Amino acid sequence: MIIEWIPQFERLEEGVQKKIQKQFENLPLDEIEAAYKNVYVTPKTVDMATVEEVPYVTKSDIDVENSASLANDAMKSGAIAVVLMAGGQGTRLEHPGPKGTFSFDGRSLFELQADQIRSKEAEAGQKLHWYIMTSDINHHETLEFFKAHHYFQLDEDQVHFFCQEHFPPLSKEGHLLLTENYDVILSPNGNGGIFNSLAASGMIDDMKSRGIRHVFMNNVDNTIVKVLDPLLVGIHIEKNNDVTSKSILPEPGEKVGRLSLVNGEKSVAEYTELPEGEGERFKNGNIGVHVFSLPFLEKAAAENVPYHLALKKLVHLDHLLNIEKREVLKFEKFYFDAFKYTDKHMTLQVDRKGEFSPLKNKTGKDSIETAYRDLKDEGII
Repeated sequence: MIIEWIPQFERLEEGVQKKIQKQFENLPLDEIEAAYKNVYVTPKTVDMATVEEVPYVTKSDIDVENSASLANDAMKSGAIAVVLMAGGQGTRLEHPGPKGTFSFDGRSLFELQADQIRSKEAEAGQKLHWYIMTSDINHHETLEFFKAHHYFQLDEDQVHFFCQEHFPPLSKEGHLLLTENYDVILSPNGNGGIFNSLAASGMIDDMKSRGIRHVFMNNVDNTIVKVLDPLLVGIHIEKNNDVTSKSILPEPGEKVGRLSLVNGEKSVAEYTELPEGEGERFKNGNIGVHVFSLPFLEKAAAENVPYHLALKKLVHLDHLLNIEKREVLKFEKFYFDAFKYTDKHMTLQVDRKGEFSPLKNKTGKDSIETAYRDLKDEGII
């Protein structure tokens, strides 16, 4: 059985075989096999006839004062928390550490977001809890960074860390991969694993015990994100939504998913899976800023969202135990596949300026230079 998954197994020394065997026995083989077949061998293509524009509102459709009041009441009562997705490394930025530790003028992405949480606390007179999703590749470094910076003047007991789940990448032949240290390679399973990770780590139970009813979620690399934006939080509470999403009008060819209806269900058509040019039809680019109700988080954690394929070059051992770097199959879940389980989902389209400036690349588009420019323009640094 193990030979079918790891053809070079018999070439390994006995002690290494025992280690690999133990790791192998803990893998969900049926799930791995299903992902390989469904996502790579016989993938489903996006039927564009089933994809429609998602209904959306803009600021002009909203009672801004009422939204701000509802958001402030939620903060004053401790009914809302923040979840930050921060499982990545700064590899593409040539930054040696978690992406959240990347700094502009001496202020890290983590600090910029912590500053906003402290500001909201001051307005509300209430401690706000911050749940941060890391991964095995950056968990320890992230914790040490927060300790070294005294949690950016937040109390240690209000900052909670939990780890993203993992899933093994495969060769194109469907084989498991080994590291240079003779371990089965595991990779973070995508942002869609956040619901299971919140539940399995006890974070959802922790939220319930604190009376938290709503969760604001964002990515670490949106440098000018408005954490706990009262407009988004307020309409979420007013409309009693399961999920309330923020969107922008995408630029031509922009690499963001499109909030949309797929077969009549709320979803995001991911840009990597859309036929070329089809994304230009849709007006709501997903920027990874959402508010969730706590019951929906629980519901989403109980559902199985599908895997999607990403092709990545990884260093691993070939069948002769030589080190090689070759394109392999990485399987990732997307959190927006859970949107179809919502009863009430709403999209708020906002201007890009002051809302979205992702830090993805060292140079060019969505780069250090563009993020720094936007931080300056907004008076953040």
